[in-house]
Amino acid sequence: MIQNANFLCEIGCEEVPAGYVPPACAAIRALFEKRLADARIAYTELGVYATPRRFAVLASGMAERQAEEEVEVKGPSVKAAYDASGAPTKALEGFLKGNALALADVFPKATEKGEYLFARKTVAAVDTAAVLPAIVNDLVATVPFPKRMRWSDKAVTFPRPVRYVLLMLNDRVVPFEISGIAAGKSTRGHYVQHNRMVELSSIAAYETTLEEHGVIVDQERRRAMIADELAAAAKRLHGVLVEDEDLLDTVTYLVERPYVVDCRFRDDFLAIPDIVLITEMKEHQKYFAVRDAKGALSPTFLVVSNNPPNDNIRAGNVRVISARFNDARFFFDEDRKTTLADKVESLKTVLFHKELGTIYDKVMRVDRIAARIADMTGLDAATKALIARAVLLAKADLNSAMVFEFTSLQGQIGKIYAELDGEDPAVARAIDDQYRPRFQGDELPSAPVSVVLSLAEKFDNIFGSFSVGNIPGGSSDPYALRRQAGAIIDLVVKNGMRLDVKGLLEGVSGQYAGGAGLIDKLLAFITARAKTFFEESGFRYDEIDACLSIGRYDYAELYERARRLNEFRADGQFSQMLMSFKRMNNILASFRRDNPTHALAFSEANLREDSEKRLHEFFSSRKGEIEGCVARNDCRALFRLLIEGKATVDAFFDGVMVMADDPAVRDNRLALLEGILTPYRNFLDFSKIAE
Repeated sequence: MIQNANFLCEIGCEEVPAGYVPPACAAIRALFEKRLADARIAYTELGVYATPRRFAVLASGMAERQAEEEVEVKGPSVKAAYDASGAPTKALEGFLKGNALALADVFPKATEKGEYLFARKTVAAVDTAAVLPAIVNDLVATVPFPKRMRWSDKAVTFPRPVRYVLLMLNDRVVPFEISGIAAGKSTRGHYVQHNRMVELSSIAAYETTLEEHGVIVDQERRRAMIADELAAAAKRLHGVLVEDEDLLDTVTYLVERPYVVDCRFRDDFLAIPDIVLITEMKEHQKYFAVRDAKGALSPTFLVVSNNPPNDNIRAGNVRVISARFNDARFFFDEDRKTTLADKVESLKTVLFHKELGTIYDKVMRVDRIAARIADMTGLDAATKALIARAVLLAKADLNSAMVFEFTSLQGQIGKIYAELDGEDPAVARAIDDQYRPRFQGDELPSAPVSVVLSLAEKFDNIFGSFSVGNIPGGSSDPYALRRQAGAIIDLVVKNGMRLDVKGLLEGVSGQYAGGAGLIDKLLAFITARAKTFFEESGFRYDEIDACLSIGRYDYAELYERARRLNEFRADGQFSQMLMSFKRMNNILASFRRDNPTHALAFSEANLREDSEKRLHEFFSSRKGEIEGCVARNDCRALFRLLIEGKATVDAFFDGVMVMADDPAVRDNRLALLEGILTPYRNFLDFSKIAE
C-alpha cells in the first residue's frame, strides 16, 4: 500500500457485488490520473483500494496548488480581426476581453486555414483543494458499473447507496458534499465486528485504523491472506486445495477481513461426478474444493468468511451445500435415465440460429467438415469411425439437465456421460476437447479424434457466422471468432497437421449461404490470426510475409518454412542466396507487371550464349533435387542450391542481355528464368524478404 500518502478519498457504501469492483478500481485510477494531469496537480504515487463496502484513493506527494502554465490561445483570423481602417473589430475585442489580454499581446501566425491571431497567457494556479471536489463528483457520477441505483431522495446514483465520503488533503478535510452527504475525516469499521464510524487522526493512520477495526483495505494483501489461509486449511484436512484463480479474485471482494472455515459434506454425495460438485461449490456458493492425497475429491470444502469461524457458520454452509448437492444429484439421475446417444434426436428441436437451423443441423455440418479433414489428412478407417461417433454425440449434452443448470459444464459432462455409457475413450475425450482451448494457455487437444472434432467445430462456427453476416469488425467480436481462428492455427501448427485450409473451405462451402463467395474473406481472416501466431513465435515481419503471401494455406507447412527461414537468416551466405534470387526475379517480375498474360515458352534449341546454356544446365540437372526439397519442406537445402548457383547466375547476367531486341530470344530467356524460379516462388515469396 502507498506509504507517506498525503491525499485520501474514500466512498463508503453498502455492499457492492464482487464482480463490479475490479473494473471500477481500474476506471477510478484512470479517471484520477487523467483529471489530476489535466488540472496540473502533481503527485508522486497513486493507488486505488477497495473492499465490498468502500472505494479508496490514496496519493503521496500531492501538491497543494496547481502548477502555473503558459498557454497559447487562438483568436480570430487576421482578416476578421481588423476592419478596413485597421481598427480592431468586435471579434478581436471580444477575444481580448474574454482572455484578459491587451492589443499588444496578440501576434499573427500562419495556420493550415490561413493567418490567425494568437496570444500567450499564463493560466493562474488555484489550490488543489478547490479542484478535488469536481474530480470526486465525477468519480461517483461517471465510473462505469453494470447497474446503478437511486435510493431515498438522493439524485446521485451508485451501485449501492453511498453512506459517507472521506476526503482529506494534508490531514485536513476538503469541503465537499454530494446529495446532502458531507465529506468528513471518518471511516467505517467492519460491518459486523466493528460497525461504527471511526475518526482518523491522520491519513497515515488510515490503514492501521481500519485494520484495528476489522478491515484489510488493501485488496492485494487481502488476496494473499486468503490464499495462505486456504492452503493452510487444506493441509490441516490432509488434502490439497483445488486452486482457482478466478474464484480467489471473486472472494477477495466478498470480505473485508477474511477467515477460512473448513466444512464437511456427506460422503454419499461423492457418487456425483466431482466436476459437478466442484462447479456447484464454485458457481453457486463460492466455496473451494479439496482433494485428498490420491487426487480424489474430499468430502470437505473451504468457505471464505467475513467473520471468525464458529459452529453456526459451519452448520449454515453445510446445510446450504447439501441442498445444492441434492439438486445436482437429481439432475444427474434424470440425465442418466437415457444415454447420450438417446439425446441426439432431441437436438432437432433446439434452435441454434434462425438462418443456420437447429443444433442437429450444426452437428450434420460439423460431421461433413470432420469427414473431409479426416480424408485430407489421411486418417485410417477406424479413426474416421471414431470421429463420426464423436461428432454425433458432441452436442448431445446440451439437452441435459446438468448443462441446463451449469452451462460451463458443456463438453465436460458430455465426456463423463459418454464414459458411463461405455463409449470409446477417444470419443469421450473428444466431446470435452472440442471446446479447447477454452482460455489462453489451456491444454490443446493432441489425439486425432479430438483434434479433428475441435477443428471442425471451429470451422463451422466461423463459416456459419460469416454466412449470416456476423463478421468481426474493429474491436467488435461478440462470437469470439478471432480467438477460434487463432485456435485453428494453434491446433494445426502444434500438432504438425498438414491441412489445406483453402481446399477444405471450398469442399464444405455448399453448406452455407453464399459460401463460395466467402472463401477469400475467410482465408484472409484466418491468415491474419496466423500472422499473429507467427509473430508471437519470434519470426520477423518479412519472413512471415514471405511465407503467408504465396497463396498457400497449409499453415503447419508455412510455419515450418518460416522457422527454417528464420534459422537460416543467421547463415553468412543468406545474403548471397537472396541476391541470386532477386537478380532473376526482378527482371521477370518487371516484365510480368507490364505483360501479365503473355505466354512464355522455353526451347533448349533457342539458347545461344554459353552462359545461358550453363544456367539451364545447372538448374535442369538439379530439378529432381529441387522438387525433393520442396516436397520435404527442406528450406536449408533449397537455399544452398541457390547459393551454389550464384556464380552461374552472375555469369548469365554478365554475359546475356535478357531483354534482347529479338522477341523470340527475349521470351526464351524469360521462360528460362520463369522455369527456374517457379519452384522457389511457390515455396516462398523471396521478394518480400528484406536484405
